[in-house]
Amino acid sequence: MNIRDIGNICIVDVCKDTISQSDVRKLREILKDKPRLRRLGVNMRNVRQVDNSFYNFVKDWIKDKKSKAALFNTETPVFLQFYVSGMDSFINIYLDKNDFCNDKRVIVKRRLKLLKSA
Repeated sequence: MNIRDIGNICIVDVCKDTISQSDVRKLREILKDKPRLRRLGVNMRNVRQVDNSFYNFVKDWIKDKKSKAALFNTETPVFLQFYVSGMDSFINIYLDKNDFCNDKRVIVKRRLKLLKSA
């Protein structure tokens, strides 16, 4: 993992194709070491799979509310995992780094319902 600080924004680049429990421990340490961090973004460009420990980390991250939870450059298999589990409605997923830094173009989960006319 590579860590980049840009003011009160921290970007973590995940270099492996799977986020493991050891990676989750490192992410938890980053949140503890930087209490004034306003936003933390995880670059998911190389990640193809996440395990349950990452989902638990995201849930704790959301409950913490000291920093905004955000992912960007999310590959389709990982995005689908978040969609199927329902986690995509709790975390901001951006298209790329620029969108994360500027807080623009969040991928929004939209569900369409067909209504029967009476």
